[in-house]
Amino acid sequence: MSHSTVDLLSRGNFIFLRPDASEIRKALPGADDLLPAPQKIFLEDESSPPLNGFPILVTNALKRLDQLLMDYLSAEEENQVANAVRGSFDSRAYAARLQAYQAALLPMLENATVAGLSYDYSSVFWLRHSLAVARYLQGAPRRIRQNDPSVGREHGDIIKYKILARWLDRVTTLTNDLAKQLAAEMHEEEEALFPPVLGLMRDNILVLSEDYISPDLSELSSFFRGYLDQEFKEFRRRLTALEQWHASTIGRDPVLRAAATELLGSDPDSEEPNRVLFRPNYVAFLSRHPGYRSDFLTTEQIEQLNALLGRLRRFEILHALRKLLVPLTEEDSKLVCRDRSFNSTWVGGPPVLELSKGTRPIDFSAPWVVNPVVQRFGLVYDITEFSATISMLGRVEKTAIETAFRMTAQFQRKIDKLAADLGLRLEKYLGDGAFYSGRRSLRILAMAILMQRIYPDFVSRGFPFDKGMRLALNFGEYRLLPLDSEEWSKAPRYEYFGHGLVELSRLSTGKKTQELDTFRTYLVSRGYPESAVNKFFAPMMRKDAELVSRIDESRPFYAYINQNDTLINEGIVATEPFIQHLGSFDSLRYTREHGRGFIVIPIESHLGELTVGIRKLGKARFKGLEPMPVYEVVDGRDWDPAAMKVVPPQPLTQALERLFTQTMAASQAR
Repeated sequence: MSHSTVDLLSRGNFIFLRPDASEIRKALPGADDLLPAPQKIFLEDESSPPLNGFPILVTNALKRLDQLLMDYLSAEEENQVANAVRGSFDSRAYAARLQAYQAALLPMLENATVAGLSYDYSSVFWLRHSLAVARYLQGAPRRIRQNDPSVGREHGDIIKYKILARWLDRVTTLTNDLAKQLAAEMHEEEEALFPPVLGLMRDNILVLSEDYISPDLSELSSFFRGYLDQEFKEFRRRLTALEQWHASTIGRDPVLRAAATELLGSDPDSEEPNRVLFRPNYVAFLSRHPGYRSDFLTTEQIEQLNALLGRLRRFEILHALRKLLVPLTEEDSKLVCRDRSFNSTWVGGPPVLELSKGTRPIDFSAPWVVNPVVQRFGLVYDITEFSATISMLGRVEKTAIETAFRMTAQFQRKIDKLAADLGLRLEKYLGDGAFYSGRRSLRILAMAILMQRIYPDFVSRGFPFDKGMRLALNFGEYRLLPLDSEEWSKAPRYEYFGHGLVELSRLSTGKKTQELDTFRTYLVSRGYPESAVNKFFAPMMRKDAELVSRIDESRPFYAYINQNDTLINEGIVATEPFIQHLGSFDSLRYTREHGRGFIVIPIESHLGELTVGIRKLGKARFKGLEPMPVYEVVDGRDWDPAAMKVVPPQPLTQALERLFTQTMAASQAR
C-alpha cells in the first residue's frame, strides 16, 4: 500500500483510532506492505472528482458464491446447534453445501492469486468476502434465540464463534493448499501467494464477526461471552462508572486535561471527552489518579481493555478499507453503482452513479480479474534525427553530448509539467521521445499544440536537436502489461503495449526510409564520412526524395502523404478515431495557409483558448498495419480570424471529409 493510501485512510472517521497516518502505522505495523491500495474511480463525467475505492463487478458468478456461502454457514449453524443439544442433523446435506461452496470459491481464489502478482487482488477479494461472513455471523445469536430461546440464551454466542472457527479453518486450509500448488507452478514463494489481509483477519477475528462496533462497545457482548468466555455486563458496568467520573473530572482537573490535550492530542472541547479513554494506556494512567475508585476497572480489566483496543484499532483500519468496496453492475453496457453509501446526500433511496467507460472493474470470475485491454487517447513525440545528432556531437567533444542531454532533460521536464497541468499521464520514455495517455481527447490535442510551441523556444536557446519534432495522436486499444517486482507489488506499475502503441510509433516516424536512416546513422557513428554514406544511399532514397512536397516543406511544421502513400510527418498527425472523438463544436471555420485548406476549431487549455486547424491527408500505408486515414493538425495561433470563413453547422468529421473531397477534385482537375 502506498503512503497516499495511508493518508487516504487517515482522513476517515474513526472511533478507537486517531485519524492520523502515523497512528495507523503504529496500530498496524507494516500497513504500507500488508494492505491493498484503493484506486481512483472516475464517474461518467470525468471532470468530476473521482471516488477512491475498489470497483467490484458483481457478476452472476459472484452472486452465486455469496449464496453458497450463506448456504454453507447456515448448514454449519444447524450442525453446531445440533451438537449443542446432542441432536441429529443431515450430514449429507451439510457435506453437499460445503462442497458446493468450496467449488465456487476455489476458482475465484485462483484467479485473484494468479492475477495478483502485480497487485494484491486476493486481499481485495477477502475484504469483500469477509464482510459477507461478518454480517451473517453478527446475526447468528439472534437467529438461534428466535428458533429456540433456551438454546440461544445458553449457547448462541458460543455457537457463533464455533461457526467462525470452522469456516476459518476450512478457508485457510483451502488457501494454503492453493498457494502451495500455484507456488510450484509459477516458481514463486508459497508465503508470497498467501493473501496478507486473510492473515490479519485470522489474527483479529473481530473483522470476521462484526461489521460495526459502537463507542459503547455493546456489540462486543457476544465476543466476550462466546470467544473470551467472560461476562460483559460487569466489565461494561465498571467502564461506564469510569466514563462518568472521567467526563466530570477532566473539565476541572488541569493536569488531567493537559495530559489528554498535550500528550495524546485530544480536544475535550470539540470531541466527546471520553473518546480519550480509547487511547493506548490512558486508563492505566488514570488508575494512578487520586480520584480513581475501586469500582472502576481492575488492573486485570485495564490490561484486557488495552488488548481489546489494539484489536479495535486494527478492526477499524480493515473495515475502513471494506467500506471502500464499490459494487458495480452492468446495465445497458454501462457500469453503474447503486450503493447509497457513496452518496450520503441523496435522500429517498439508493443513488445511481454511472462510471466512466474507461473503468476496469475487478471481476473475480474472470481469469485476468481486471481486463488488460484499455481504451485511451495517446500521444507520442519523436525528435527528428536524434541518433544522427548524437553521433555528430560525439565527434566534436564529450562536453557537447553532456550539454545536449542536459538540455534534453530540461526540455522533458517542461513537457512533463505541461502534461501534469493538463491531467495527462506519462507512460514511458521512448529513447528520443515519450508516450503520454489521457482520457480526454481535447487535452491530448492541447498538449500537442503547446508542445509544438515549446520546441522552437528551446531550439532558439541552443537545443542541438534542431531538425524537428514529430507528434502523433490516436484513440485506440492498449494492453497493460504488469511489471513484476517486489517494489511495485502494492503500488502496481503497468507498461502499455499492443496495437495502439505500434500505431503511434508508425505515425510518429512515418517514413518508409526509416530502416535506411538507421543504417546511415550506424555507419556514421562507426566513423565513416557522412558525405560518403549519403552518396552511397542516395540511389535507394531518390524515389522518395523525388516525391517531396515543396509547398508543404516550406511550412515550419508539416505533414503530408506522398505519391507512394508514405506519410511524411514533421508536425502533428492524428488518426480518424481520434478526430471522431473530439466531439461537436458550436462553430467551425475554414481558412487557408501555404496553399492548404484547414477546418478551424477552438479548444480550451489551462493557458486559454487555442486555435487549431485540421485537414485530412488521405490514407497512408505503414509496416504491419492496414492502410489508415490520417489527419494533419496545425497550430493556428498566428492566423487572422477576420480571414476565416464560417462553415455551415455540421459534424467535424463531415466538414473534414467535404474539404478533402474538394481538395482531391481540384488536384485532379489540374
